[in-house]
Amino acid sequence: MKVETIARNDVVPLRAHEALDVAWQRMRDQRFPALPVTDTTGRLVGMLTEHDLLARLAPHRAPWWSIIFGATDKVAAEYRKAVGITVGDVMTDAPATIAPDASIREAAILMRESEIVVLPIVLDGACIGIVTRADVLDHLSWPAAPLPRTFSDVELELAMRERIEQEAWASRHPLTVEAFDGVIRLTGIVASPVQRAALFAMARSVAGCAGVEDRLIVLSRTSRYHTSPSVI
Repeated sequence: MKVETIARNDVVPLRAHEALDVAWQRMRDQRFPALPVTDTTGRLVGMLTEHDLLARLAPHRAPWWSIIFGATDKVAAEYRKAVGITVGDVMTDAPATIAPDASIREAAILMRESEIVVLPIVLDGACIGIVTRADVLDHLSWPAAPLPRTFSDVELELAMRERIEQEAWASRHPLTVEAFDGVIRLTGIVASPVQRAALFAMARSVAGCAGVEDRLIVLSRTSRYHTSPSVI
């Protein structure tokens, strides 16, 4: 399915000269967390987002020493947002865009990588609509649950070990994988609670897994602790 099939074509864009309170009211009226900013010909010149407005109302000044490292343009851009009074002052310049014939999955990847909630659809430089994160989620296929099937414990252990070996962050740890009556037991040492949680998600995603038994030791810079064995 193409992006153009879910495009919001009735969006009223903003203009760079408009005041911020007017722009915010327009965003509220149209119920979008961001709106395109166009010139009189419809050419996209930027995007005004809720994040941009927060940057104006709760500005963050870059530390003075950042200029020493050559970040003068970044400091100047943050200053512009901090004191700006028009949409053009505060908006995001050169925003990411997508073509109308791009796939919805392409839009999803772009939104994920660039942390975008509203993506302008551009054709020959003109903004012809937008697509929101909710629109994309509504039209992507959610992962289907695996069909019921009996898996042996040996198959579960092999599948889990293969997944661990495919991930550099996981394969570097000394881990023991065992399976008993469909429950995958993980024993060993991991570097952080984040990696521990990722291993649990990995195990639960193995087809046939009936549960995860936690016997992992989590190490951190400040402490070492061992959770009591439990089945998740």
